[in-house]
Amino acid sequence: MPVDAVLFDMQQLFRRDADETDRLIALSDGVIAIAITLLVLEITVPTVPAGSSLSILPELVMEQWDEFVGYVLSFLIIGLYWMLHRHVFVHIEQHDRGLLWLNLLFLLMVAFVPYGTSLFTTYPNQFGISVYAGVLALTGLSLALLWNYASRQDLLEEGLTSRIVLVQEARFLASPLVFILSIAVAAVDPTLAVLTWGLLLPINAMLQSRLVDSLEQASQQPQ
Repeated sequence: MPVDAVLFDMQQLFRRDADETDRLIALSDGVIAIAITLLVLEITVPTVPAGSSLSILPELVMEQWDEFVGYVLSFLIIGLYWMLHRHVFVHIEQHDRGLLWLNLLFLLMVAFVPYGTSLFTTYPNQFGISVYAGVLALTGLSLALLWNYASRQDLLEEGLTSRIVLVQEARFLASPLVFILSIAVAAVDPTLAVLTWGLLLPINAMLQSRLVDSLEQASQQPQ
């Protein structure tokens, strides 16, 4: 039997259909939920110094504004990645071992976000910002790699046009590219680097609009 045929048979052996993919999605949702929960646990309760009045407690809480900002920011970004992850598996009809490992890589990075957030809020300098942005960039890149692998291995549902696949890949790459840009900017101006994260909203909105247009065009094509 030709080697190509053997490899093809082994590949089919390790493939699983969409029903078993539900377990993979359940694991992913659980890890993401835990990561989001850990974010709030990183916010420490302020301690009133001995001999001081409790009236200073509101002031101590206000001094934690950076921790609250980091929490909200990371919550929204993890939420964005969760929605993108959901969009990946909406189109996946089967999976193989390669996809399982890439999904675990994505979850590995998601689970590391709380640490990156804590480092960023504690040390909002070039190093802290770069590490935080690096973690978020790697998280997004692992998701883009997951989509790229699924499309190359024919794990996606039938009927997806090449345009839809490319627009989706652009969506997955947009966020990590913004974070990589912010790492470069942080070397010059850390504050400006944080502001560049605001590009995530308009870029994702634009790509979402293009995806909707592509899906509408695909639905209008004759079957």
